[in-house]
Order: sequence, then structure tokens, then C-alpha cells
Amino acid sequence: MKNKYNIAQCLLNERNYSPEEIQSLLRQGETDEEILVHRVPEIVRADARPIRTAVKLAAADGYDDELNIYTKYVELFIEKMQELTHTFSVVSQDLVVTEEPSPAYAVSIRVSGDIDFVGGVIASEPVFLEMARRYSGEEFDRVDDLAIDCCEEFLNVVQGLFSIEMAKRDLEGDLHPPRWKKDVVPQGSRQLRLRVYTSFGSFQIILAVDEFF
Repeated sequence: MKNKYNIAQCLLNERNYSPEEIQSLLRQGETDEEILVHRVPEIVRADARPIRTAVKLAAADGYDDELNIYTKYVELFIEKMQELTHTFSVVSQDLVVTEEPSPAYAVSIRVSGDIDFVGGVIASEPVFLEMARRYSGEEFDRVDDLAIDCCEEFLNVVQGLFSIEMAKRDLEGDLHPPRWKKDVVPQGSRQLRLRVYTSFGSFQIILAVDEFF
């Protein structure tokens, strides 16, 4: 498989592991990647795009017009989590129906033009701080402007690459400045909320066609 996180995603898709078990496996995998490789025989069906499969399962029969776009964004997001924050992460097939523990922080970036799309995250404070730390290499003991900037910068990288991919499909769009807010209940149009599990906790990816806060 192309990346080690694909192994964990296949295992989660086949429901061989509970969310708690998969997070434990991700923690072990970050220390020794061979631990994930040794789980390959447990996979019944090798899936070349397991993240796409997870997003499609979560979306069920909805989001026909948006699904290909949403899927591409999530695949890029998870890929960059590994590349830029050295974090293995996987996407749940179950829609998010609960809010993050307060205080929680939301960051989003909008693209408008031929395509109208907003991608963002909502994370509890400990998870948000760890995301900022892993991206920047800085230590944080509270959510300050620098921590927010780090998470916004990560999203900006993902959204920029996403815009390039969309341009290849002749869908041009302009990037808007990042936005953030504390303790939001997302309410975007055509909104899809996905749970992402990592070694240090979980958070939500929010996908919509307009601002969700």
C-alpha cells in the first residue's frame, strides 16, 4: 500500500478494530511503522483508496453532487497530516452527531468561484494544541494567536493543494482568509461532518458549500 495509514484505514473500514483500538494501533505505529505492516494479513480486501471508501460510507446515499470534491479534500488532508505533522490518522465511516468537549476551536477556509467549498476542523483544546505543536514544532500550554495561526496555516496548505487539484478539473476558485471561532455548532449547507482518529485523540473535519460558522 502507498502509505502506512492506508493499512489502519482498511482495518477500520472492515471494522476489525474499535476506535479505541485503532488509536492505540496508531500510537504504536508512530513509534514503529512495522507494527502496522504486520497487520496487513488481517485485511480481507486491499483497498487502493480506503479514505474514499470511508467518506462514501459516512455520506451514505447523500451528497451526490459534492461527494467527489469532499472525498478529494479529505484524502489530501489525511495525506498532509502524515507528511507535515508526522501523524497517522484515519476517518470514521460514522457521521459525527456530537459536539467536541468545550472549549473547542474551529478553523475554516473557503474557496469560491467555479467551486464553492469550505473545509475546516473542530477540535477540543488538547487536540487543537497538539495539532499546532506537531505542525510547528513549538510547545503550547494554551490556545493563543500562534497556535491558531499554526492550525490555519496547515489548513491553508491543504486548501491550496485542493484548489490546484480542482483547477485540473477546470474548476477555478479564490481562497478566502482563514476564520476561527471557539465553541461552534457547525451549520453549513450540504454539510458533512467526519470523525478523524489520531494517536493523540480525535477531531472533526467539516465540509460544506458555505461557511459553517
